[in-house]
Amino acid sequence: MSEIAKSLPTPANQRQLINPNLPHHGVDARLVSDAPQPSRFLQVMTVPLFAAMIFAVCSLLAAGSIEFTLRTFAQEGGVSSIIFVVVPGLFAMLFALFLYQDAQQKVRRIADSLSRGLLVGLLTWASLSALATWVWCLPENYLSCYGNFLLVSGIIGGGPMLAAALTAGALVGWIIRQKNLASLFD
Repeated sequence: MSEIAKSLPTPANQRQLINPNLPHHGVDARLVSDAPQPSRFLQVMTVPLFAAMIFAVCSLLAAGSIEFTLRTFAQEGGVSSIIFVVVPGLFAMLFALFLYQDAQQKVRRIADSLSRGLLVGLLTWASLSALATWVWCLPENYLSCYGNFLLVSGIIGGGPMLAAALTAGALVGWIIRQKNLASLFD
């Protein structure tokens, strides 16, 4: 090794291996760290994106639990049954992306995340009812049909969707309290 490399102080968490992928501007810039590095996937993972994924999975599971009923409604409306299973997850994902913006600064307790989770669930329920109204009703009857679909979808899917929203909200709140998303997966 050169005299310059021998004179450089070396932190305890680095070893003297040279990374050939880095430019050769000096030995200290090419040292490889012993500390575990988060994966590339986790480096771009933000709280809203993680919340969206958790809410999508929980909503898909909730919709899958009542899939037999949703399949019947879809067949009567003449649409694919997969739409009524996938769309709640997509709606929940969309609303979670918006509602969990700046959540790391604003969510101090798990209860704060649960209230956001309930709002995601309510918006998903209202959006799915609007979709069903658009599929089955005539435009002049949209308002009365929307009220009926809110009632019917609340009775049929209210329990699983509420459980999904509370589960996802609690999980995301717990992760926000951990303060470091990448450290959870190490």
